[in-house]
Amino acid sequence: MPQIIVVFSSAATAEYRVAGVPAAARAAQALAVLERSGDIGGCAVVAGTGWSPSDDLVSECRRLAPRLRLTFTPAGHDEQVVRVRGERLVAEVARHADSPGRDAVLTALAAALARPQAPLAYPAAALRELRRAGRDILASTGKAGDGIVSRYVNRPISRAISGLLLKVPGLTPMHASIGTAVLAALMTIALILGDGAGLIAGALLFQAASIFDGVDGEIARATARTSAEGATLDSVIDAFTNLAFVAGVAVNVGLAGDLSGALAGAVALLVLASGLFLMSARATAGGGPVNFDIVKQRLRRDGRAGPITEWLIHLTMRDFFAAASALMILAGQAHVLLLIFAAAATGWFAVTVAVLRFAARPDDERAQPEPEHSLA
Repeated sequence: MPQIIVVFSSAATAEYRVAGVPAAARAAQALAVLERSGDIGGCAVVAGTGWSPSDDLVSECRRLAPRLRLTFTPAGHDEQVVRVRGERLVAEVARHADSPGRDAVLTALAAALARPQAPLAYPAAALRELRRAGRDILASTGKAGDGIVSRYVNRPISRAISGLLLKVPGLTPMHASIGTAVLAALMTIALILGDGAGLIAGALLFQAASIFDGVDGEIARATARTSAEGATLDSVIDAFTNLAFVAGVAVNVGLAGDLSGALAGAVALLVLASGLFLMSARATAGGGPVNFDIVKQRLRRDGRAGPITEWLIHLTMRDFFAAASALMILAGQAHVLLLIFAAAATGWFAVTVAVLRFAARPDDERAQPEPEHSLA
């Protein structure tokens, strides 16, 4: 089996953070796929005379390719040695980031083969390839289940934020989740302590939290740090953010003298909290993580959701609710918003109870929670 020699044009490009991960570590992660399938016998990463990898690069290689036989010293001239351009390999693998696998890596490897005696890429050209790779990786971090607002409004903004944050060494999805929680706390304070201006500020912060909510998942997927615990934390923060928004708007309008609106908000809050409790209890009863998406997942199972069901699912997803709430409050329709939400929450609760009652055993609902979910 051949040994792959990954040649970077400079130490700067080998260490360059491509969507939060050093380029050389991304190359090692890709080649680990081929070693597992028996296509290669190991690899070496080199980047000029005298280069020594940073501790961060070595740590990321161990995390992403723990079993790969990897060295950072050049190999001898052996017929079983295959040399590839590191920057091109990373860029080609990133083009298939949404469908990684053996075939994609082999295709990337073929495209990155270094011709004998061919000069390495100029530093500027090599960096352009790596920047493109970072954009391609971030573009693959969306989800098929994204709502309408998330797909066309929130996701482009959150990806831009993720791209900036991924340049910060040591940043993890947990930091982004904390950022969402901070926005939720500021939203709650604005709604409860503010008057009309506080209501508007709270609505805008709710939409900001909805946008920033996508960042932790994007960072996790871009850096291969996804986990059940992280998804659960994200779902719990989202649920409390939604409850806090409804409670905050109800308190705000109640203090302004709109008692009927406050009552509608209280009803919506009670119904929403009850539905969340039922879904959480159902998910954890089967030994799975907290999951507020089990109703949506059940309705979509086996692709049986019709167009009307899909339309209703999208209307009850948090991304749509946050954007619609912000627009209605900006238009001075907080009272109408609370009435609509009370009615929608009641209907959502009825569907939730019906689906959970006739659903299969809890063991079937152990699906991984998703960052975006219905009214929860």
